[in-house]
Amino acid sequence: MKIADELLILTREHHMLLSLANKCVNTAKSNNASNVKDLCLQISKTFKSTFSENFETEELTIFMPLKHKSGSLFKLCNQLIDEHQQLYQLAQDLPNHPECLLAFGNLLKSHSRLEDRQLFPKIDLLSNSEKLAIIKLSSCHTSPMLKI
Repeated sequence: MKIADELLILTREHHMLLSLANKCVNTAKSNNASNVKDLCLQISKTFKSTFSENFETEELTIFMPLKHKSGSLFKLCNQLIDEHQQLYQLAQDLPNHPECLLAFGNLLKSHSRLEDRQLFPKIDLLSNSEKLAIIKLSSCHTSPMLKI
């Protein structure tokens, strides 16, 4: 599938999110308590600051304009916004609940794929000015991604 030019920066960030998701799943399944604890602490300290700009850009420039295009997009965009909040909360809770690392990784993976496969293809429903806003905000407000 060809990726819309407006989404190139966001899809690169999704690659980082998917890498983190796989690391979470693999670490959780390893049953190595020390590695699980270390990763949970690292995620707790860095997740929100690292990915909040990505999430905010998506919410402002993609979810808000798209959610008013149809009932199904309204539902999907609200689900994705809720998942952003769930991810923030899980990341914050990981040091005290390392048993949630697998759930965090699975949610992160399914969330990124849902955006990539079901929402981003709908970008063509937006006007050219809305598409330009995506490019502008994603390039201006996106800091270098921290690899966890």
